[in-house]
Amino acid sequence: MSDKRAMGVGQVFVFIVAAITFSLILIFGYRAISSFLKSGEEVEFVQFKTDVEASIRKIYTEYDSVRIEKFRLPTKYKQICFIDLDVSPSPEQLAALCTKDGRACTVWEESQGYDLENQNVFLTPPEPVQMKVYKIKMENGFLCLDIINGNFELVLVGKGDHTALYKREEIT
Repeated sequence: MSDKRAMGVGQVFVFIVAAITFSLILIFGYRAISSFLKSGEEVEFVQFKTDVEASIRKIYTEYDSVRIEKFRLPTKYKQICFIDLDVSPSPEQLAALCTKDGRACTVWEESQGYDLENQNVFLTPPEPVQMKVYKIKMENGFLCLDIINGNFELVLVGKGDHTALYKREEIT
């Protein structure tokens, strides 16, 4: 009779050890997968940053060359704004930008020019590192684009000493 009771206690012990082992595997697996996803997003962001900087720098000397570039970011980003740091914004331009991106608005309002600023590209939600691309010009002094499912298109036009940026819809 005591053998059967000992067998029952042994089975309970085995189930407890199995439950603890299963829980530890689940926790470790969740952490590992989360870490892989975060690393993937970081790599994707760095690739995006490199692509944007290289595309703008590459075309600026190719006068009147036009390229439509597609860029990809992690899907958490919803908007990107570019500002021309060499333009002193009018109150209307500032008001228009402030409704789209408050951080970009503040930097543009306080800007002392391209050479003295560290950032001219802004993402929503905020990017992990500041982004500054080579000299850019836009029709209104700034350009904000929606990022849909991690993708957006940008029209780049080389102007010799800067790159002009446009929305695809603005180019006919």
